[in-house]
Amino acid sequence: MSLLEKYHILIVDDSQTIRNSISRFLGDSYVIHQARNGEEAWALIQSIPEISLVFADLNMPVMNGMALLKKVRGDNDKRIAELPVIMITGHQDTEAAKRASYSLGASEFISKPFCEFDIISRVETCIKLNRKIANLEKDIINDQLTGLYNTSGFNQLGEQALAASNRHEYDLSILSLQIANLADINNKYGKKVASQIVVSVANTMKKSLRKEEFLAHLGMGQFAMLMPLTKVYRAQIVAQRFYRGISNLVFKLGNNELRVNLALGINSTEDYPDHVSFTDLMQHTECAMQQSLNSQPFKMVRYDAALEKMFSSTLNTNLDVINSLGTSSATQQNEQALSQQDFQILNTQAFSRYMSMILNGQFNKIPKQDLRILAQPLKDFMRYVEQQEVDNTPPEKLDS
Repeated sequence: MSLLEKYHILIVDDSQTIRNSISRFLGDSYVIHQARNGEEAWALIQSIPEISLVFADLNMPVMNGMALLKKVRGDNDKRIAELPVIMITGHQDTEAAKRASYSLGASEFISKPFCEFDIISRVETCIKLNRKIANLEKDIINDQLTGLYNTSGFNQLGEQALAASNRHEYDLSILSLQIANLADINNKYGKKVASQIVVSVANTMKKSLRKEEFLAHLGMGQFAMLMPLTKVYRAQIVAQRFYRGISNLVFKLGNNELRVNLALGINSTEDYPDHVSFTDLMQHTECAMQQSLNSQPFKMVRYDAALEKMFSSTLNTNLDVINSLGTSSATQQNEQALSQQDFQILNTQAFSRYMSMILNGQFNKIPKQDLRILAQPLKDFMRYVEQQEVDNTPPEKLDS
């Protein structure tokens, strides 16, 4: 077993004898690091990310075990904050001190004098627990079919990437890609073939992935990619690269050759005047991708470009109306033009999602940028309902 594969353990005690005893019990199966006090241990924990378990004496000079434990549990780095720490206690340590260290988050205690079995059993327990947690976390964030990030993992990464983007003032772009004919393939050739095609597309995309990019499979042949430090023009180049690579794939099914059709949507923080939430960014990216799905032939759609086209068209219509009809009539015509243009943008899964939020009273979850777009067709519908009620009102009975 190489050093990289071995479990790294830090032993912190002011007694050289204690440190050597624990090291001897553990043998060559582990990589052992030693520190004489909490201050030395803290420096090692920060500089050696492979450290996976700490034995720390409760009583030490300079910085004792409890102070070290407090620093570990209070750190912003998840790796450090969740590090298992086994406290070494002696006869002189009070029950109050033990309870205090337990309340701070001590993983376990071991009392002096201890034997080889005490040390090894605690280490093996921690290793098994860490592996179990790691496997659970992997299942949570990874898509089982493709090995890429799943929706949960992608959203976690997206939140972190957007926070960094806002903090350091750089651009973040997102690509949404859908295998447009996957449902037809599934219906004609079956789920197994459809799954194999999804895996092949995922592998093709992974080969073209840059180090700083993150790729996810959100299910049903829909992929999403985070592109930190990437302006939208660069994101379009990346999208074209993926499009060419995947379009060149040919799947042979008996005597038939099959190719996949792709819909592509792009979005970027570049064109938002204020900070935007990751949820809104993703919803807008999916909106662009749905626009791509609705186009024949499929074309790459940039969300902000679609909005720019919509508002430009609306503005031109408004000017024509104002010049020819006057203010009061122009207002109604303006609303009708806005309704027709805007409803095309939301004639997608996004509109269905927003309607569900409205029915559940979750108005605050609808992105502010889309409130006006969503409200206008609903206003038109309410006017229609009111008109129907008026038309269906029974005539009043005439007094004889």
